[in-house]
Amino acid sequence: MYRIGLDIGTTSVCGICCDGKTGEIRQTITRPNPGFIAGNHSWERLQDAEALIKEVKEIATELLEGWHEVDSIGVTGQMHGIVYMDASGNPVSPLYTWQDGRGDRPYKEGHTYTEWLSRLTGYPLATGYGAVTHFYNMVNGLVPDTAQTFCTIHDLAVMALSGVTKPVLHPSDAASFGIYDLKTNRFDEKAIALTGMDASFFPKVQTGYRILGKTTEEIPVSVAIGDNQASVLGSIRDMENSLLINVGTGSQISCVVPDVPETSDLDCRPLTDGSYLLAGSSLCGGRAYAILEKFLRETASIVADLKVESAYGAMDRVMEDYHPASRHGLKVDTTFGGTREEPEKRGAIYGIDTDNLTMANLCDGVMNGMVEELYEMYQQMKPYLKKEPNRIVGSGNGIRLNRHLAQRFRDIFGLPLFIPVHKEEAAFGAALFGMCAAGLSDSMEEAQRLIRYCE
Repeated sequence: MYRIGLDIGTTSVCGICCDGKTGEIRQTITRPNPGFIAGNHSWERLQDAEALIKEVKEIATELLEGWHEVDSIGVTGQMHGIVYMDASGNPVSPLYTWQDGRGDRPYKEGHTYTEWLSRLTGYPLATGYGAVTHFYNMVNGLVPDTAQTFCTIHDLAVMALSGVTKPVLHPSDAASFGIYDLKTNRFDEKAIALTGMDASFFPKVQTGYRILGKTTEEIPVSVAIGDNQASVLGSIRDMENSLLINVGTGSQISCVVPDVPETSDLDCRPLTDGSYLLAGSSLCGGRAYAILEKFLRETASIVADLKVESAYGAMDRVMEDYHPASRHGLKVDTTFGGTREEPEKRGAIYGIDTDNLTMANLCDGVMNGMVEELYEMYQQMKPYLKKEPNRIVGSGNGIRLNRHLAQRFRDIFGLPLFIPVHKEEAAFGAALFGMCAAGLSDSMEEAQRLIRYCE
């Protein structure tokens, strides 16, 4: 029997079909995200919800036509963002993504919308969080008249696949909206009421592994889960001893803890019943290296009138003979897109002298900056861990496609790095979650035995 996992990412949409006995990926379909919309403001980050759902349904159909013995479907996708829907479960707005900047707009008394909402509710929030986006839209009269509620794009996909008309959120997605009580696994209705928002507008939440509905072929479709949690479930075979690092458009560092820390300012997220994630997120992440690559292409165009399709090959070659002993102290702060705590913060290059502003030093400095930003987050996490991890599990194309970056993680963290054989970790995690929800595995730990690592 086969299991399908679907992942609606920021830049692409992916579907996999895996063997339920061996974990082998039998088919992968990955397509560019078709939903990008140019907003009216530079800080808007919008995607076409209907185009995304159409793409997901087409990918699911293609997988089902190729593999007839499918017995479960799991779905994941980009967290934090919201799409409004009407009483029939139809989208009535674009997807406001996690990258949307409306929460950083000035509100009142010198505070942004995010700052005001955080102070009022007592919950740490950031722009792009669903509660912040909805608050801004409510204040500015942007909530559609026909809207009854909102959910993530992958919750909407589950509804579209199963014919359900009302969203039901897993805590992993609900918590990503903000103003969410981790201990009760409910939105904090009292705090929401303080803001003027209607708590009943927020979607219903259910814990555990649950089937929301079935496809027309009678295949169970599970409640969607957040992509951070899906990547953890789909990458780590030993959650107690592992640290997960994902490098994609953004980058994240995650570790599993049994309880919600009482005093930590770290981002704590629901994982499964009885476990949580401490997570740190770099907003720029893998994009930092892409920004350098774009700079090098533009430089070639200006200096030599050359149109270079990609500079990544040259960047890889220049690092071949680059050794740590030859470094000249070039240090790069890669917070080019700010941080959740300091959205206005920007990156910098330090230690430039008369000789060291070279391509190799820039590549090295950017990679080190990407790793060190996550390493600093790890240092904040360590006091809350039952024991220190003895390995890193790496996921995302940033690690898979850049062995020099992978080596930086080994060097700076001082831990061995394991990379899963399957490349679409979030989709694989969604498939495992769907498998558990459908009762096809006795536990997530049993399902995770299907995970294999590269030699």
